[in-house]
Amino acid sequence: MVSCAISTGRLPPATVAQSSPAVGLDHIPVAVRDLARATSTYRALGFTLKPGRGHDDGIRNAHVKFPNGAGIELLTAPKAVDALSARYVEYLRAGEGPAFVSFHARDTERLHRVLRAGGYDFRQEGETTELLSRKFGFLFIVRDNRSPTDRPEHFVHANGATALQAVWIATPDSAALTRLLVALGGTQKRQRVLAPFVVDATVVTLDEGDVVILPEQRQILAGRPVIGAKFHVADLQRVRRTLAAAGIEPWTDAGSNERIVVDPSRTHGLWLEFSQ
Repeated sequence: MVSCAISTGRLPPATVAQSSPAVGLDHIPVAVRDLARATSTYRALGFTLKPGRGHDDGIRNAHVKFPNGAGIELLTAPKAVDALSARYVEYLRAGEGPAFVSFHARDTERLHRVLRAGGYDFRQEGETTELLSRKFGFLFIVRDNRSPTDRPEHFVHANGATALQAVWIATPDSAALTRLLVALGGTQKRQRVLAPFVVDATVVTLDEGDVVILPEQRQILAGRPVIGAKFHVADLQRVRRTLAAAGIEPWTDAGSNERIVVDPSRTHGLWLEFSQ
């Protein structure tokens, strides 16, 4: 069994800014009922899928990956064997879609210093850091999602996607999430965004991508804060050709000629945006 360490230490808030680590946007685990079908869907959307590995608890997965480790993880859990597989089984009863969002901090010790400075209780299990507050139950932090088995061909996507550029999070406590991400090194601003509709939102810029923080009312399924992902592409016409070849109609009320949006009914539960 992996040992766990729980921290409850607190330092004055002023120390947070002095030791904030560089935290990057990492991957989005998406719970799906049929992994083979979901994999086929994402190939049709123009992504290359890296096959996952078998897990002792029966979880199976496949990955959309980029060189920095970011991307989307499609996964399914046939039955509840342990706490994690049980959680995914419960998620899937309500519907498919993003279960979590992950960030990476390459320096775990530095990350822990910042969390202690901000008064955030956390647990370390292996290379994963989990915050103990229920309001952050939809996120976790890894040291590195890159793998020795990643190959250059895993990062070449037919739709031309080169990076996970942003994640959309609709949370009942936007202030708490903003404070956490700023403590972890993010830069906060308020701006009008398309996510996918026009809305005034808080955007926190991390080292590798943005977190767009939206009102709770934007959730697709109640209690699921993570609702969308934005990918950078060099050529939107390439995306249009890829979707047309697969018979996938983009969302028509996108409000901009500089992006293409695919709605959750076609992506197993989350908005996907492609933007130049």
